[in-house]
Amino acid sequence: MRFQFKPLSTAVLTLCALGHGSTHAAEPAPEAVRLQPVQIDGKQSKASRLQARQSTASRLGLSGLELPASSDSVLIDQQALRGVTGTADLVQRTVGMSFQGSPGSGSTFQSRGFSGNDSIVQAEDGVRVPTTSGTQSMPQDGFGYERVEVLRGPASVLFGDGAVGGVINLLRKQPRAEFAANAEAGLGSFGAWRVGLGLNQPLSAQLALRLDLLDKGGEGFVARGDWRQRKLMSTLRWQVSPDFHLDLILDLHRDRNSAYFGTPLREGRIDARLREQNYNVEDAFWRVQQDRARLRGAWTLAADWRLEGEVYRFEIDRQWRNLEEYELAKDGQAVDRVGYLGIAHRLRQAGGHLELKGRSQFMNRELGLVLGLQGQGLNFTHINDGYEYDTPSRVSLLDPQPGRYLQAGPLVPRQASQTRQYSAYAEAALSLAKDWTLHAGLRADRMQVARQALLPSRPDWSAKYQPTTWRLGLLHAIDAGQSVYLNTGLATDPISNIATISKGNADWKLSSGRQWELGYKRAGKQWDATAALYQIKKEGLLTTVKNPGQEAYTVQGGSLLSSGVELTAQLRLPAGFALDGNISWNRTRYDKVVQSGRDLSGNQAPYAAKQMANLGLTWAHSDLDAGVLLRGVGPRFTSINNSMRLPGYAQLDAYLNLQLNPQVSLGLAGRNLADTVYATSSYSSTQVMLGEPRNWQLTGRLNF
Repeated sequence: MRFQFKPLSTAVLTLCALGHGSTHAAEPAPEAVRLQPVQIDGKQSKASRLQARQSTASRLGLSGLELPASSDSVLIDQQALRGVTGTADLVQRTVGMSFQGSPGSGSTFQSRGFSGNDSIVQAEDGVRVPTTSGTQSMPQDGFGYERVEVLRGPASVLFGDGAVGGVINLLRKQPRAEFAANAEAGLGSFGAWRVGLGLNQPLSAQLALRLDLLDKGGEGFVARGDWRQRKLMSTLRWQVSPDFHLDLILDLHRDRNSAYFGTPLREGRIDARLREQNYNVEDAFWRVQQDRARLRGAWTLAADWRLEGEVYRFEIDRQWRNLEEYELAKDGQAVDRVGYLGIAHRLRQAGGHLELKGRSQFMNRELGLVLGLQGQGLNFTHINDGYEYDTPSRVSLLDPQPGRYLQAGPLVPRQASQTRQYSAYAEAALSLAKDWTLHAGLRADRMQVARQALLPSRPDWSAKYQPTTWRLGLLHAIDAGQSVYLNTGLATDPISNIATISKGNADWKLSSGRQWELGYKRAGKQWDATAALYQIKKEGLLTTVKNPGQEAYTVQGGSLLSSGVELTAQLRLPAGFALDGNISWNRTRYDKVVQSGRDLSGNQAPYAAKQMANLGLTWAHSDLDAGVLLRGVGPRFTSINNSMRLPGYAQLDAYLNLQLNPQVSLGLAGRNLADTVYATSSYSSTQVMLGEPRNWQLTGRLNF
């Protein structure tokens, strides 16, 4: 399936402390049966979100206040009014989450000391987006989605392996029984433009269609950094009867991302003069094409029981062509480049699930129960051109002549894999007394992967895994607006991504992560707050053992201990002011991990900042809405050996919205107003990925 369309128009002290040193040092489906109108209020408070039902941490239709877990629900339309539209930025507004993506990994996050696509699951409406060759292709913009939900800590019971750190779940807007439409158009710095159209159209008494169309792009803040993202999301709902409906979902995503692979360091530090330079070749590119088809249904069997099912097929094609590795020459006046890489991924994912859920009585106590079955298959082919590493090149530091791509050979399939996974899971919530609820979950997975080395041809290899994961939680409702909870659970992570696991890693068992968490939640009229104290121990990490008189050998004897505190609060002040913030402290420590003869015990986990925080001051009065938003991220190491350190930074944003009439609004958003030079991640030991400089965006919105 292909499509093309043209654009229609071209805490404050803590946060400051986190940013110290940033000057260039590189250190479920809805419960309603009938179609009902749903109104998204851009000024909806966090208290209402905490009391609203969430579908990521539980499939029982519980509110955030009723969940014995640390979770967040971010309303996307509300954040869009503040200039926050990208998926990564939306997720980073929640406590303890940071983005570390690069052109090679795609969308990658960190939570509670665990990072990467093998520890943080990403999903859409509860269906996981697959990871292959370490790369994740998550929708990059929140347009067309109602909210993003984040669950921190082990999440394997509902989402399977690779979920020790948590899960990020995008939930799309649903068809409704009444007409509604929204449009937006915007222009911004670095040639940025954005056009979006959302339409909800009843077609008959039983049919309703939801369409969301987005086209956005720009020149980028580096030379030859132009990019463009397009998507079409569609949902057709057939209300077969008052108790049964079917949704047909077809989505198209076309991304041509910036071919920027990082900025070389000068003696381990960022040289601000290189901020706008791009040392990639002139014909480089990075493209992602996604086609998604889903058919899902929901059938109300009785007043308190519901059967839901879904079948789906995803197709993802990625292709890169780049000169990727840069290092400053010894004289400091030129950049040495090496590594011409041409890569393509062909991923086909198909599967489905069936879920029965409802409420009943058990020993005169109320019991909520979910029983589910899942199955999926992944077929993946890795294609490359053989890579050209034998021809280095040198370009000027401040006036590089990029040159063209040097191809080692034709793009041909090099490796292939077939992954099959079958799962059964159960979730229950039992009322022990008036104010006490016991939550439990159990999951059994059966996974098998077969891999083939196609060129050069080598013996095939395969692996099987049969993990069982679980969780327990106890929640006490202090009153209608407060609760405390205690939870524990076990999740699993692969040594490396299962679908593309190497022959050397195929025989290792999955690593396991065990969590203990104590939490508090409050949703009140004047202020809301959450607090979580956690500890996660991940075991089964690879480590080297060397006994006297013997050669060193590898075992799964290493571990990682992560502990921390997460706090969120929202205070509603007089005269329309509100203060909203969160802060996290995390400490990670490797134990009994030896690599390449070096003892790494005591080292910090990659990209695990010890402190992160968000603070926002907003004001709403009549037809005017404004605010300032401050984000701080502490220093992070980029690898397990802690040899490269990214500095902390603070980023200041602001926004202003004017409601011209009930249908039309105009918004101005400014990002990184202090023009901080900072790195979001590293691409190699000699280069880092820089965040955007100061930029502005003007957006007009129309609702009708």
